[in-house]
Amino acid sequence: MSIEKRDRTLSVIIIILALALMIFVLPRSDDSFNMGVQNLKELIDLLIHNYLDLVLVAYVFICFQIAGFVELKYKQDFILISILCILLTPFSVLFILQSGKDGK
Repeated sequence: MSIEKRDRTLSVIIIILALALMIFVLPRSDDSFNMGVQNLKELIDLLIHNYLDLVLVAYVFICFQIAGFVELKYKQDFILISILCILLTPFSVLFILQSGKDGK
């Protein structure tokens, strides 16, 4: 089994486990964890004011995931792409690479 195929299989397993955990936890979260939030704006305010550290960790994690995807698919430098992701937004890097691919 090649390294790329093993990495892909491991990624699929991790995604399936994460989805299973979300499916298992989210329906039960309403019973035991009621934040008293009425709409999405209040939820975002609550997350930013009380859980900013978790929001930043999640943002950096998403940036590293997209940088890893760009490294594997477009053969780019991981460190440079991860810095661009963190400073800009993760999705802007995909648009930059897409426009660079069209120009070649």
